[in-house]
Amino acid sequence: MKHIVFIISFFIVALSHGQNKYDKAKISSKIKTVVEKISQQNRLTGEYIGYAGSKSTQYENFEELKNASTDELISLTNHPNGVVRCYAFWTLGFKSNVDLFEIVKNHLNDNEIIEYQSGCIISSEKVGDFYISLVTPEYVDLDVKKLNDLERKTLDSLLIYQENELNARHTAIELAEPTPQLYPILRKLYVTNHNQSALLKLSTYKREEDIPLILANREDDEDKESGYFFTYGAIQNFPRKEFIPFLEARLQETLDERHYSQEWRKLYSAIAVYKNQKALELLKIPFTHVTHDHIKKYHLDFIYDAILETPDPLYAELLWELWGQDQEITLTGYRFYLQNDINRGYTMTVKKLGGQKMGTNILPIFNESIFTDNLEESMLNLIILNDKKLAHQIIESKILDANVHEFPIYTSVIRKNKDKSFVESLFKRFGKEWNAHVYLEIAKTLIEFEDKAINDRIIVTRKNNKKLNENWGGEALTKLLKEKNIK
Repeated sequence: MKHIVFIISFFIVALSHGQNKYDKAKISSKIKTVVEKISQQNRLTGEYIGYAGSKSTQYENFEELKNASTDELISLTNHPNGVVRCYAFWTLGFKSNVDLFEIVKNHLNDNEIIEYQSGCIISSEKVGDFYISLVTPEYVDLDVKKLNDLERKTLDSLLIYQENELNARHTAIELAEPTPQLYPILRKLYVTNHNQSALLKLSTYKREEDIPLILANREDDEDKESGYFFTYGAIQNFPRKEFIPFLEARLQETLDERHYSQEWRKLYSAIAVYKNQKALELLKIPFTHVTHDHIKKYHLDFIYDAILETPDPLYAELLWELWGQDQEITLTGYRFYLQNDINRGYTMTVKKLGGQKMGTNILPIFNESIFTDNLEESMLNLIILNDKKLAHQIIESKILDANVHEFPIYTSVIRKNKDKSFVESLFKRFGKEWNAHVYLEIAKTLIEFEDKAINDRIIVTRKNNKKLNENWGGEALTKLLKEKNIK
């Protein structure tokens, strides 16, 4: 640690004298012309932009800039225009003999804000942040040379210890190991600069002297509706009884019918982590105290997610009530339900898929084999495991009325088992279907039976249902039938 601190101190001193000046005398007239075009457009872009995905003329300028020499590009990383600096550094990223880390270090105080467009999305970013994003593994252009582990760790330390205003500083703080040596730095960052990431990291130390800081915290960002997002995060890390009155007071402020805030998601996460009777009491409040259905849905969704972040049997009945009120459930939640009460979970699953409970009494079972990446498919697998007759009934019904997103779940079961008992239902849907995604799925399923009579019937049905011949779907069906030699 002493060596790291020494290295960081050395870098800080060096950086204070290390900003290079732009020397236009080093730039050839040809490259100056390219730089002027980049400056005039003054926006950093990817190769394709806009809703139509058109080739960016600015990106074409960037490609011309790649003809610059290494010395020219290094000088251009200090050009007065921020977009030019970014493109120059981006170009250097393709050269193996350039010390990108050294250039990044010289731009930790490069706070000029530029516009960056990728596709149809336009965002604002500081030049120094773009430099760091570009050399971070798995970020931006993957063909650019990235920092190694040591450089990345050193950069994170510099971002924390050296005064700067980059967004990357927040990320570095979030990723930092909470060592004793780091604690006073974080506390100073928060007390001096009101750095919210520093407060969040401070909370992981769980020190009583930080309780007043957390209770008094409020973000300065005017875009925040209430400014307690990081406060809730700190409480989630450090759930002390002293914070309960604060959380209860904030919860009461959310119960009107005028608006909702994504910040509530963090509020409920902070409450749920306590896992005690008081937390349960607070989480129950929105069920009865929010009367506006639209606003209530947000509360209940946030409560559902908060409980599943740190699941506990204490909250099980709340989760069951949420499912009973027809709230959307997740695959993670479904697993919790089955583990908590398989009988109840099986009954709810049957109801969800629209099946009718068969007369026989079933003691349902489940195992990991039923779970896939899709919730509805996992539910169907549970019923198949326990009651094949009921599963058949559900599949039959879904073939006739499932929407375009659900439909492939049921056809995949039919194709897997090549069960001809569903052929009539498939043709019934095929004969009236207009959605290309659905009727192509039906055609593929029917073809997999490899039955000439079925194939002949596909041709006849297509003649009767004109929708099967229209637009791209009709062309795709023609191609499919031709590939399978079905005439």
